[in-house]
Amino acid sequence: MKKLIVSLAALLIASAISFNANAEGFVVKGGLNYTHLDFSQSLKDQAKALALDVKSYSGFHAGVGYQTEDFLGFTLQPEVLYSRKGVKLGDQVSWAMNYIEIPCNIQWGIDLVALRPFVQLSPYMGFGIGDGRISGSKSTLNDRVYNFIESFSKDANKFSYGIGIGGGIELMRKFQISAKYVWNFGHVADVSDYVNQATNVKRDTASGLEVSIALLF
Repeated sequence: MKKLIVSLAALLIASAISFNANAEGFVVKGGLNYTHLDFSQSLKDQAKALALDVKSYSGFHAGVGYQTEDFLGFTLQPEVLYSRKGVKLGDQVSWAMNYIEIPCNIQWGIDLVALRPFVQLSPYMGFGIGDGRISGSKSTLNDRVYNFIESFSKDANKFSYGIGIGGGIELMRKFQISAKYVWNFGHVADVSDYVNQATNVKRDTASGLEVSIALLF
């Protein structure tokens, strides 16, 4: 599955570049991420033992892209985005990771002149930048809690890949509002060093909702 997603994303980006002569223009994009970290059962048990309530994390994304001309209702929109994703553990503590993501949005819509509603399929690849960040200093957190969260930073996977499904509306072919649900098929982190006494420890994946606003030039 990993090789398939990566190959598909690379093929679509190359195809979009080949359509340069018919390009609609460049895209400037930004929006919000609502990420949910899907813990394995062993990690859920560890979090529960530490009285940590796992919650969704609110991050953001911003970047640029390129949209091809409409062909039978289809457009390709490859993008390069800076994106922050993570997880909240209780009300005061969170862990976040910064990524450079390269999605290629395959959009199909109906041109109604003033607006264009569309659906989209978005395979993507991502690369982590630096180490993950923990909100709150060690002096303000219980040592066991801090060590549990710090394990994500130490073992965070720098490479991610997945796919998104969603849709949106394009106004006057110049302004785009979209939303998609994204599944990460890779692994966010492996905390086996911390929970090495647990059985069936597996790495954890992330999914979440992305809401975006884009300007087309």
